[in-house]
Amino acid sequence: MSYPNYTKTVICYIEAHITDKKLNHDELAQQIGFSWDYIRELFHHDTGCSIARYMQSRKIKRSALDLIHTDKTILDTAICYGFINPETYTRAFRRVIGMTPSEFRRLRPLVGKEELLAGVYGVGLLTEKERRSDIIDRKTYQNNDSTILYGVPKAGWGEYGGFTPYLICLKSAAAYLGEDLDYPFIMASSGAAFRFTWNSEEWDFSNYDIFHTFTESNEVYRLAAEALGREFFILERNKDTTKEEFIAFIKSHIDEGYPCIALGIIGPPEACLITGYRKNGEELLGWNFFQNDPEFGGNLKIDECGYFISDSWWENTDTQAVMCVGALNGNRFSEDTIIQNGIRALTGRLDSGYYKGISAYDGWINALSDKKNFPAGDNYSVLFEKMLCHNDAINCLEDGRRSASVYFRTLSGLGTSKSEKYGQISDAFSQCSQAIGEMRKLYGNDMDESIKRLADPTVRRQTCDLCRIAKQADAKALSLLKELCDGKPKG
Repeated sequence: MSYPNYTKTVICYIEAHITDKKLNHDELAQQIGFSWDYIRELFHHDTGCSIARYMQSRKIKRSALDLIHTDKTILDTAICYGFINPETYTRAFRRVIGMTPSEFRRLRPLVGKEELLAGVYGVGLLTEKERRSDIIDRKTYQNNDSTILYGVPKAGWGEYGGFTPYLICLKSAAAYLGEDLDYPFIMASSGAAFRFTWNSEEWDFSNYDIFHTFTESNEVYRLAAEALGREFFILERNKDTTKEEFIAFIKSHIDEGYPCIALGIIGPPEACLITGYRKNGEELLGWNFFQNDPEFGGNLKIDECGYFISDSWWENTDTQAVMCVGALNGNRFSEDTIIQNGIRALTGRLDSGYYKGISAYDGWINALSDKKNFPAGDNYSVLFEKMLCHNDAINCLEDGRRSASVYFRTLSGLGTSKSEKYGQISDAFSQCSQAIGEMRKLYGNDMDESIKRLADPTVRRQTCDLCRIAKQADAKALSLLKELCDGKPKG
């Protein structure tokens, strides 16, 4: 679909200001260079729709994504998108969608990315999820200077109740592609819900990173995509990789309407979402966990729609890889496959200097018990770094085991022959999560106080006791998973 530039500007402006109660007529007129009355006339001529009616329709379709992928009430959703009362919102929703918001939330129709015009995507109702053949059939091989995917759900700390950046990004990207999946499923199906790692040689910030989940560092990323029955593409940065290769990779997928997941871009090499580009790829937009952090995003520009804007992403040496979860190409992982991957992740082993699975508890306990790690008068900065590493382990286990417990609790409610076993596995992971929750309480939320407690031998002994309880619960879950896998109890 092609429109003149002034109509494209109006459409983009609406997408970027979708939660505003009213359009800023003066600002839009200034951007286009025409009077507001003339803009309205031109827009109606090009689209056959008034700007007011078009904007209301776009608000409704964007809000439909929230109804499925957030826990916001219908009232809060209506207010978020600028409707003065729920009755007005319900009438508009019924007119655009054909049912009430409550019916939509109950029936959960397909909603996801829609190409509004060349180089601009938004959110719309879908008849089916896209396959590679569909892309080939509709692709118009343009050399875009910019493409923006509007409406990709925010990826940030705590979104969906999670703390694992890659899986939060994947959940947001999957929602934009029409996948109605909860965060615990994505955590479990990737294997990340069962991970735990501890460097045997040092206090290591990378303990938390999901690329340690399996032996092959990229396997967890690939599994997360394949678990959804989708294509997976990755470009890693090495000494020979060029910026032009990164740009070409990003443009090719964004132009098809698929968000990219990058490691880095802003600040540390945590996963983030790329949701668009401008200036032929020199400038990237998206959601990053550090975009509001003064240390890393202090000089960053923020787009009107909330996305970061970065033109120095390549200069950030922590920009290590870019990935894309693409079109459908198969079926979602079966329960058996998820269980097998869970067993692999949980099984204790020493892998390239890292304790993994339930063996990681031993590495953690050894590090906490070794008095050489906490000499008298240890300076604040050293203890601060150890506390960050320690807290990462807590976050990893809380996020993972809570997700694993919810996933198996959901399976137990399906009423199959395995329901009782699923319930027992859920209970075991819940016990682990509870033990880690008690550990968090030992340290509190104040960093200075947490550091003092980490330096206290008594608190560390209590922590080790809780580690052993958590390990025992994980070991029980692992045993139950193996019974499910081979169909017979373990002696």
